[in-house]
Amino acid sequence: MPRRWVPAIAPDDTGVPAHGPLLLSQASGIRAELDHVQAHARPAGLMLHLRLHADGPRAETARWQMIDGPRQKLDPAGGKPPGSEPVLRVALNDLADQVHAKTTSMHTFEDTTTNEVRFVLESSYWINELPVDGRMHVSFTWPQTGLSDAAHTLVLTLPT
Repeated sequence: MPRRWVPAIAPDDTGVPAHGPLLLSQASGIRAELDHVQAHARPAGLMLHLRLHADGPRAETARWQMIDGPRQKLDPAGGKPPGSEPVLRVALNDLADQVHAKTTSMHTFEDTTTNEVRFVLESSYWINELPVDGRMHVSFTWPQTGLSDAAHTLVLTLPT
């Protein structure tokens, strides 16, 4: 079984760009993007910045999953199920694990004339290790909102 990295404090500096934008997963009315990756030397690690956009019914679903759902207890008598969150998994070196967001911000926009809803979720994830071979494998899924599992291998530009 691969070992897991331990949670660590992310650096205060901005780091250097290691990878540009990448579409992680998409479905009708929703898409998740890796906005960028920053590499840091001290402490060594990577900061991944993700952005998710949803419109219409997918926006309502994403908003409910993130805002309304997770805070409510599961009613054993058949009430609302608990909410969910996007799942990001990362593998590099001999590490492979789900990564939990260090920071998250959510915004919902509603056009009162058309009743169209738009939802934006921005999250940052800290990985406290740099890949020895310059490669990182990421997978992203959020099936409750229609985003199926999608995997990518990133070739990073790391500081020397």
